[in-house]
Amino acid sequence: MTPFLRPPALPADDLLRLLREWCPEAEIARAVTGTGVDIVGARVPMERVRDVWEIGRRRHGETGWWPYVTSASPGGEAAYQDEWGCDTAEWERSVAEVVLQDHDARAASVVVSSFRWSTKSLPFDDEDFLGWRDDHDPDRLAPLLGPAVVGPMLGVPRWATDHGESRAGMRWVNFVAARGGYELPVLLPGLYANPNWFGHGSRCLTPLDDAALLRRWQEQWGAQLFFAAGPYLELVVDRPPLDPRGAAQAATELFAYCGDTVQDAVRAGNGMARSTMWSLWWD
Repeated sequence: MTPFLRPPALPADDLLRLLREWCPEAEIARAVTGTGVDIVGARVPMERVRDVWEIGRRRHGETGWWPYVTSASPGGEAAYQDEWGCDTAEWERSVAEVVLQDHDARAASVVVSSFRWSTKSLPFDDEDFLGWRDDHDPDRLAPLLGPAVVGPMLGVPRWATDHGESRAGMRWVNFVAARGGYELPVLLPGLYANPNWFGHGSRCLTPLDDAALLRRWQEQWGAQLFFAAGPYLELVVDRPPLDPRGAAQAATELFAYCGDTVQDAVRAGNGMARSTMWSLWWD
């Protein structure tokens, strides 16, 4: 492991032994990226991925390893990261900055940049402008949403259990030493989507933008990184917002972050934002 990375509470070899206890029939593997990030994983049937992920999440405080479900083995993930490549100095700076950055302010800047890009790059008239402003302003969006609901909608994974993506009906539950799932886009920059085309046109988001939004969502609504592969991302949300203002806030941020999936902020505010699963996909 690269010396400046935060060491986990549990050494990788001990985690391997734990995984063999949790998943005695599973294939277990370990790999290290060229930047020194350790990845440990277990290949399990799709019907077990949520259980194994939940165990890993519950044990995160004592292990220091964050679990995520994906289609790639640790070796495949490491090879992809190395193939993708990165500027080592820039990567080290990002790894250090992800802990110190003002994630709320950076998340807000993503929403602002989305609004500016939308109104600058697309042809619109005054009515279009007002519509875009409503989509990006939670105070304007909230009155357009339905009333508060008693409980969250039960979300169902779309990508983690998609048999079309895994004909053998298997997934990997990989573990990376991290303070939380929000650090993974920085530790593994090619984890999902693609840092060079992530966004619209010239509006590219960086792994630090990803980390800021994921950390904000984790703290605000208990949204935890669950599945990540290619252009797909899923979050398990423990405390989704149930009132119109909270749902509007979540919807505007989701809309700004992933317009490919969240194309209608009102619909998202009444639906995904109040759900226990957020499934995002970039085209």
